[in-house]
Amino acid sequence: MIRWRLRMLMAEKKITNKELAELSGIHPTSISKLKNADEIEQISGRVLNNLCNGLTKAYHARGENRIITPGDLLDYTFDGNGDCPTSVDDIEQSMEKTSTDHSSGDSGKTTKAIYRVVYLSKIGESA
Repeated sequence: MIRWRLRMLMAEKKITNKELAELSGIHPTSISKLKNADEIEQISGRVLNNLCNGLTKAYHARGENRIITPGDLLDYTFDGNGDCPTSVDDIEQSMEKTSTDHSSGDSGKTTKAIYRVVYLSKIGESA
């Protein structure tokens, strides 16, 4: 599960929606919506970058020489009981199911989906 930590970062330094909006270039209403979300399904790289820049400026203005990164905004906890695949077999089954779900009923056309699976490991570990 991925938790969204914008509210906590803003509360740490008492950063207002208005201030973050001015520093990040993101509309105050959008800041409010992002701040009040516990989980976030989707966010663009541009918005994430602007939030990090705005929060970093706000922290610096309060005397803390901290650079806010996307990792500060996101908190990941492994959820082995979730819907996400956890093994290569699960991923392959999920890909097969998804590709068969893309066939269109009455036209007889099939949409082919292309997937890329990326395996991440700690630095120094070999795959």
